[in-house]
Amino acid sequence: MCSDVSNAVKIALETSDPQGSFHLARHYEQNNNIREAIVYYSKSQRLHHAIRMAMEHGFDQEVMTLSLQASKQNMIMSANYFEGKGKHDKAVQLFSRGGNRKRAMDLAIKHNLTDMIENISTGVSEGDDPEVLKKSVDFLLSNRQFDKAVEIMISLGDTQQALAIAESENVKLKDDMAMKLIPEASQDPMKKK
Repeated sequence: MCSDVSNAVKIALETSDPQGSFHLARHYEQNNNIREAIVYYSKSQRLHHAIRMAMEHGFDQEVMTLSLQASKQNMIMSANYFEGKGKHDKAVQLFSRGGNRKRAMDLAIKHNLTDMIENISTGVSEGDDPEVLKKSVDFLLSNRQFDKAVEIMISLGDTQQALAIAESENVKLKDDMAMKLIPEASQDPMKKK
């Protein structure tokens, strides 16, 4: 039996066959060789299985590493796992990358994870959840990052406040931002009133 496993390992490594790696992972799992099972589930691209096993055995570093390579659904599952363990920085990162920026922002604000809030705020763009955008603006304003705050305000359609802050804080506007601040009628001189 031992030579069968070593032959299987050799074949799986040489061929990089996902199916062979999956069978090896199942073998290792059945024999309670958890770390090897996680490795081979990962090699077989069955990241959900690898993450599940890592969670069940408290291998948090493996959970994080594998989750960053996994689907958004797996990232959110892992984010919930880390939140439950009180590892809020990891939870925030995975919620954000998994597409739940609102939850990431709420958690980062609740636990005063300033760097994480800044990362989320920097990564927001038009089309994101308006609540996340508003929280980002509040954070950016309180940290005197007026240029980015003005940009987000413009994307929210809050052009009056964006213009007021841009003027009071001497924010240098990019051309596209400035165009969004100009009322539509005054942009095209050919338009009739």
